[in-house]
Amino acid sequence: MRRKKLNQVLLKAHKYWIRLTRREQMLLLGVIFCIVAFTINMIYRSVTDYIQELDNSVNRLQQDLINYHHQLALKQVVDTEYAQVALQHSSKWTEAEIHDRLRQELYRLAQKYPPELDEDGIPIRTVTETGSLVKIPSLQQGVLRNVDQNYREYTINLKIPYADFISVISFMQRLLTSPQSLRIDNLDLRRSPFDEKINAEMDITRIITAGITEVQSVSGGSVIELSLDPVDWAYTGGTLSKSSDPIIKKNYIIAESNSGKMDIFYVRAFKPGEKWTLEIDISTTAQALIFASSPDGIEFEGSERLKKDENIYRYKISVEIPKVKMERVRVRIPHIQIEGEGQKLRIYGGRLIKNI
Repeated sequence: MRRKKLNQVLLKAHKYWIRLTRREQMLLLGVIFCIVAFTINMIYRSVTDYIQELDNSVNRLQQDLINYHHQLALKQVVDTEYAQVALQHSSKWTEAEIHDRLRQELYRLAQKYPPELDEDGIPIRTVTETGSLVKIPSLQQGVLRNVDQNYREYTINLKIPYADFISVISFMQRLLTSPQSLRIDNLDLRRSPFDEKINAEMDITRIITAGITEVQSVSGGSVIELSLDPVDWAYTGGTLSKSSDPIIKKNYIIAESNSGKMDIFYVRAFKPGEKWTLEIDISTTAQALIFASSPDGIEFEGSERLKKDENIYRYKISVEIPKVKMERVRVRIPHIQIEGEGQKLRIYGGRLIKNI
């Protein structure tokens, strides 16, 4: 039945076609061609626009996956950084305790090379043999203000007599990056017209929140964050500098070797017999090795070769502090060795977790 109808339609079309003149036939073919070409063009443009939209969606999703990967890789680092800062706060501290902790921190930061903090965030010592960056006289008692139930401020006046301008600026930068949440108020810098050194006076305010009772970590132990300031690291055979990643919006340390081998290490002091685990995020294209060692160069067990495809990887190393008759044992953890001249390595953050 359908075939019969189709034959009738074709027969009518043929009769209509043969009744047309040659010119009318050419015009009709031209119209049909234009309609077909227009239809094909519309279909092509719709398909290409759809493919382009899919391609843009794929690129956007890929970028989202990269961003999420970085965020997940750094989530634990951010959590422990917050916990480490929160350890420096407590709603139970008295005014005398707040003053004493702030005093120790100011004297620590005033050294050329500030000594380390212990696992509780307290300076192991406040004076080093390297000398002071700026001289701090005796500190007077400050003023404690209760802002609300979980928020207090303690302000102390600090005078720095006759110091180098660059040293004062460096000291102020250290104040702003201190884990004790410090800010500088009422800064006054004075210099004699015939002298290059200055006198500085400032009000330093410490913000004290409720804090937490202990540092949290995945293993339940104490956490020490690795500093991302090159001044807190020791190194030989190359240079260390600070940079930032625009994708993850985070600072990192970049190490570049200028000799056949570069050594980078972070020195901490631990109690004998303790067990610690290092977690550190690194990317590199160089032949590199990570391990722990003593200050005299003795390597601990558990070294690991770094992957050199420039992706960020998290490495873990466990170390047991030797049981010796000392109050504190200094350990270089991590200790990173880079092989080859002109090689680069990036450190995006890390932490030391005390095993219980």
